[in-house]
Amino acid sequence: MTSGVRSTIAWLSAAFCLAPVTSRAADLKPPTEQAYEKHSAQAVREFVSRAQKLARESRRCDGVMTARAASGDGILNVPDGLIHNWMATAFVKGATLRQAADVARDYPSYSKVYENVKSAKVLSQQGDIYRVQFRLEEGGLGVEAVLDVRSTVEYRTLTDGAISALSKSDEIRQVNNAGRSNESLRPAGRDSGYLWRAHTLTLFTQHPDGVSVVMETLGLSRGYPPMTGFWLEPIARRLGRKSAEGSLNEFLTAVRRSAGLPPPRSPCS
Repeated sequence: MTSGVRSTIAWLSAAFCLAPVTSRAADLKPPTEQAYEKHSAQAVREFVSRAQKLARESRRCDGVMTARAASGDGILNVPDGLIHNWMATAFVKGATLRQAADVARDYPSYSKVYENVKSAKVLSQQGDIYRVQFRLEEGGLGVEAVLDVRSTVEYRTLTDGAISALSKSDEIRQVNNAGRSNESLRPAGRDSGYLWRAHTLTLFTQHPDGVSVVMETLGLSRGYPPMTGFWLEPIARRLGRKSAEGSLNEFLTAVRRSAGLPPPRSPCS
């Protein structure tokens, strides 16, 4: 999850449940896309330094700490859209950096790790750069959507030995009649506006007693329908936090299973 989906996915992941309630068509407009690109570029530049500070604080418990807004209150208004930006921190006692990284890179197994990932495959790989494709099934606030997401994920080993993973969506297309004989893909950026863009930024850091995982997710969706933002936004914020925590919990469970580690004795508070 962490690395790619967007682990991204997850890829990619937290932003999906934050989508607004509506299924009518919405087109991604240039000012909306430009606002997201500006915000995401800054988030990418600042991520490692921010994540390193959180990694040092992550060993207070074995598991996922409460997710928090990475910018503002987690949901930022932009012209004709919303940016969803959340961050979650976790620690896996007894795990190694290699074990966590191996689970993150095992994309064909993502459908066994993440509930919302229905299928995943590697399209190509050049060293530490992967091009991956996911089919995601998401629901929230009364709306369900199936999305085909193609992303590029780049892993880097930092000077302190930590590993960063940057997942950026290349194309997100909403699927009509998924799994049926008349299944079809809607044009990118011309759909219900459930999710237009997504990033997942992850930092894995080795500590003497385990591995910390810091994950930041960004997503771009259409704005709230007229006259609904005042009551939808608190719900969307709550779903955003839960989505970030849930994705990271699923990843930690997979790492523990791979490493043969028992579940934590008590959840983080």
